[in-house]
Amino acid sequence: MKKKLLYIFDMDGTLFNTLGDLSAAVNYALSAFGLKKLSTEKIKSYIGNGSLKLIERSLEGAQVPLDAVHKCYSEFYAQHCREHTEPYPGVIDFLKNFPAKKALVTNKPHIPGKELLKLFDIDSCFEACAFGDEETARKPSAEPFLKILQLTRTAPQDAVMVGDDAPDILGARNAGIDSVFIENGFGKRESFAPVEPTYSIPHFADLKNLKF
Repeated sequence: MKKKLLYIFDMDGTLFNTLGDLSAAVNYALSAFGLKKLSTEKIKSYIGNGSLKLIERSLEGAQVPLDAVHKCYSEFYAQHCREHTEPYPGVIDFLKNFPAKKALVTNKPHIPGKELLKLFDIDSCFEACAFGDEETARKPSAEPFLKILQLTRTAPQDAVMVGDDAPDILGARNAGIDSVFIENGFGKRESFAPVEPTYSIPHFADLKNLKF
């Protein structure tokens, strides 16, 4: 089977377990507007389509200004995004040592995204990055994937998207790219049913042994 030349990664729930810091920021913003805090598991179920959608879902219909709550959340998260976040086992080793090109397609904003890459000294591992607030379209649109393919001069059949949620799997399909679903991330398989990922693995650490 043909070796993949380019691995494209999601961030939250794929490279990093960011749930603690995301939850803290969401609940800070909710409390600032007099709203009840949410459980970590509830917030986890709302992650995946960018920070604005995360806040919209977390408001659960509350009649407060979405943009203002999102601004409060974003400012807090930008300052506290490093407190509880850790890479999943196997991430650093794969990014630094696996012999293939790597890129990033995430709906995460660029400020906390780049901060985490620098924190764990992996910013130089990526040939190209597409952050949610720097693109005209976000996952599951094919647009950020096609941009990455162009920047890395890679054909779709030579690339694979590694992610944990519907925007990753659906976006890869829309761009004509194979996908790997990581089962222990934030997302659930039913969120992108009936579409199936090309491959599934239990944990990120299993990626290095995956045969294409």
